[in-house]
Amino acid sequence: MRIDPGLVVIVGAVLAFYLRLIILQRQRAKQAAYQPKPSGKKKKQPPQPPPIVRYSIISDNKRDWIIAGAGILLVFLGIMLNLKVIPIPLAQTYWYIPVALGIVAFSWGFK
Repeated sequence: MRIDPGLVVIVGAVLAFYLRLIILQRQRAKQAAYQPKPSGKKKKQPPQPPPIVRYSIISDNKRDWIIAGAGILLVFLGIMLNLKVIPIPLAQTYWYIPVALGIVAFSWGFK
């Protein structure tokens, strides 16, 4: 198997993407584990159902969605350049740059 610079850059971008998801998930797990305990001085109240918490790492910010959408478009642009559908010789040589930037930009869709 031939390892070229494009492959190395793409693998690095994918590793950065997954590392970001892992860090986000660990932060959520730490927040969920830390729950303030009630003090014993309060009167006994009937147990209340736990509040419904939306558990999602997908961002609610519209700007993040725009950046993630631009990332998807960059990935498709890089794929088109690699398949030589878009006839720009210099851009075809460096097809991996828009793909890597698109992968990193797509990670902004998660918070």
